[in-house]
Amino acid sequence: MFSLTEEQIAFIENDIKVRGVTSPDLNIDLLDHICCLIEYNLDDCRNFETVYQETLLLFGEKGLKEIQEETNRLLTFKHYNIMNSTMKISGYISSLMILTGAFFKFNHWPGAGFLMVTGVFFITVLFLPLLFILKFKSSPEGNRSVVLSSVAFVAASMLSVGVLFKIMHWPGAQMLVIISGVLLVLGYLPIYFLSIYKNTTDKINATATIILIIAGVGLLITETGSGIPRPTSDSFWRGVTENNDLLNFIEKENSNRYLLLDKKTKSDSSESGNIQELKTATEDLMNYTKKMKVYLISKVVNISEAEAAKLTIDALRTEGDGGVLNELLLGDASASAEFTAEKLKNKIDTYKQVLVKIAPNANLANLNTSTLKVYGEEVSWKKSNFEYLPIPLVIFNIIRIELGIKTTETALLNQL
Repeated sequence: MFSLTEEQIAFIENDIKVRGVTSPDLNIDLLDHICCLIEYNLDDCRNFETVYQETLLLFGEKGLKEIQEETNRLLTFKHYNIMNSTMKISGYISSLMILTGAFFKFNHWPGAGFLMVTGVFFITVLFLPLLFILKFKSSPEGNRSVVLSSVAFVAASMLSVGVLFKIMHWPGAQMLVIISGVLLVLGYLPIYFLSIYKNTTDKINATATIILIIAGVGLLITETGSGIPRPTSDSFWRGVTENNDLLNFIEKENSNRYLLLDKKTKSDSSESGNIQELKTATEDLMNYTKKMKVYLISKVVNISEAEAAKLTIDALRTEGDGGVLNELLLGDASASAEFTAEKLKNKIDTYKQVLVKIAPNANLANLNTSTLKVYGEEVSWKKSNFEYLPIPLVIFNIIRIELGIKTTETALLNQL
């Protein structure tokens, strides 16, 4: 077996450095390994230069520099395997939870919200950050794929949270989906086109990726902003309008009933006192609900209360923003506010006490303020009527409460 001269070894050592190997330890290891390979393959038919070039080919297309880069990644990223396994496991578990939660929600089973929230939480907080870190570490320095990964991470995080907000009917869903869509179309796709599409030989797959991203973003934004289908909206709004008309009709009938009772009970002061007490209590509660509707409309539509009082019900059809209403009625801002869900509930409960005092056997079923069981879950009266609902639904529920007040008043007037 031939032996290398000191000049040849020095040449190899210097050439290893020129080819991008900067680590002293790695340089020594490679030098020893290359020298052994050359000495093993040297013979009388081939010279040193030929065998050396053949030996370098054994290290792949990128040669020794790739070994240095991989060594740097391993040295600076010692927990790669653990993070890679965690990323995969969290991805599988979160995807399974989201799929199971969607199935539960479709069948109206309890626990759907918990499964979906937890699944998206793991996707956003664990899976996507780990995927981004691993992608970042595996990307060559200065490569556009680092920026590509960053944009994709932010867009994917916002998109997953936005879809969750949409499913759970939380405010801000449409804004999150739109922003993530803009990032994907105006941020991700241009970088993807410059860094991957132009340099890849598989144009079909690259083109399909671009088309699917654009189409997917368009469908998500359309679905998020579509809201209730028009036939369903028309049917619902007809119910709102008819309930409001019915409320006005009952108010007029009750007013006429009071006039008749006043004539009949002029000689009976005790009965007249009950009627007056019922009338006063009902008027006080109805005035509160009417002012409450005007107040909420003015806040959501951003107009004065005087303008809100003149606004027709049909003008609210396209209004939304359940987040503002939720803060006004149930949030921290409701503590010192005049019109809140808690204060309305207290006034209804006080009104019921007045009715029981007037007529102990009064039927108060239309004024129920207890918890409601929805798909096996206990939901409070306040949440079922006001939590994260747009202004049309809130007004509809207040009108429904007013109908309960007036129909109960009618029932008591018939007993007196």
